[in-house]
Amino acid sequence: MYKTLLLPLLTLALRLVHAQEEEKISWPEPHPGNYTISNFNFDQGRQLDKLVLAYQTIGELKIEDDGTTNAVLLLHGSDAESGQFLVDSFAGTLFNPGQVLDAEKYFLIMRDGIGHGLSSNPRNTGLHASFPSYQYSDMIRADHRLLTEHFGINHARLIMGVSMGGMHSWMWGEEYPDFMDALMPIASQPVQIGGHNRMWRRLMMEVIQRDPNWEGGDYKKQPMGSLLGALSILQTMLQGPLSMAEEYPTRDAADAFVDGLLDLLAENPNAFDVNSLLYAYNASYTYDPESRLKSIKAPLTAVNTDDDLMNPPQLGTIERAVQDQMVEGLGRAVVVPTSNETFGHGSYIDANLWKAELMQLLERSKCPGEGM
Repeated sequence: MYKTLLLPLLTLALRLVHAQEEEKISWPEPHPGNYTISNFNFDQGRQLDKLVLAYQTIGELKIEDDGTTNAVLLLHGSDAESGQFLVDSFAGTLFNPGQVLDAEKYFLIMRDGIGHGLSSNPRNTGLHASFPSYQYSDMIRADHRLLTEHFGINHARLIMGVSMGGMHSWMWGEEYPDFMDALMPIASQPVQIGGHNRMWRRLMMEVIQRDPNWEGGDYKKQPMGSLLGALSILQTMLQGPLSMAEEYPTRDAADAFVDGLLDLLAENPNAFDVNSLLYAYNASYTYDPESRLKSIKAPLTAVNTDDDLMNPPQLGTIERAVQDQMVEGLGRAVVVPTSNETFGHGSYIDANLWKAELMQLLERSKCPGEGM
C-alpha cells in the first residue's frame, strides 16, 4: 500500500493512502506511454540494449512557430516515480482549470527516471545488481532524448523537480541552458552531496550490501534486515522532527506506525526493492553543479523548507547560489518557515506551500504575448 502511491516518505504515504481511499481523483486523467532508446550508453561505460522510459502526460502539446512550447517537465524524487505527483496536494492543487499549471493550458510530462517506476530498472530487467550503475547525468541525458526525440520538444515552458528532481532541475539549467523558460528546484541544493547527507546515503548502501541475504544483489526474496535498516534511515531523514512529534507524540503512537509498516511489508514484501534503493541513492555520487551555476540562463526559483533535515537551511546554500554564483537577478531563494503545514523534506509534495512562488516565476519568465 505504501508503494502504491510511490512516495518515499513513509508517514506521508500512509496519510495519502487513506486519503485516496476516501476521495475521488480530482484532477485530469493522465495518459501513460513508453519510449525505448536503443543502445543507451552510460557514463560508466556500460550500455543497455533497450532503455525503456515510462511516462504519464496530462494536457495537449502545443508547439509554436518559433519552437516554444507549453511543455512542463515534472521530475520526481529518489525511489519514487511519476505517480508521486498524482495526489490531491499536488495534482489536485495545480492541474485543474484556473490553477497554476492548468492542464488546459500546459502539457504536463511526468516520466519515471532511469531505475525508477516502470522505466528500466534492476528489478524489471532481471539484471539485478548487474544493471548499469547510473548517475544523475545519465538520467538527464535520457530525459532530454525523451523530450526531443519522442515528443519533438526542443524548448520547455518550465522544468520543475522535487528532491532528486530538484537536483536534476539545477543540472538541466546547466546542461541545456537554452531549453527552458523557467526552472524551479524544490527541496534540493546545488552543491556536491557531503556532510550528513552523504553519510546517511553511504551508510544505507552499506547496510544493504553487507547483508548476507542480499546475495550480491541476486536475492530471491527481499532481505528484510537490510530493507528495514534502509527504511529506518529514510524515515529519519525525510520527515521533520516537529511534524513527527505532532503526528506520533507518544511511544504507543510511534510503535503503532512501525507495527503498521511491518504488517504491510509482511503482506507485500516486494513493496520496496533494496536493489532499487541502492541504485537510486548511489546515483547522486557525481552530482556537483556548483561550479557551473553561472551557465544557467533561465529565471529560477529555489524553494526549501526550514525543517528539511536533508537540506538544512542554516547552511545558506541556495541563498549563496542565487546571490553569488548565478547571474545577478536571475535566481530567487525561498525557505518556507516551519509550521503545522510543513513536514520536513517531504513537504515538497504539498503545493500549497509554494504555489504562489511558482505563479510569480511563471509571470517573470513569460514570453511577450503569453497570457497567464
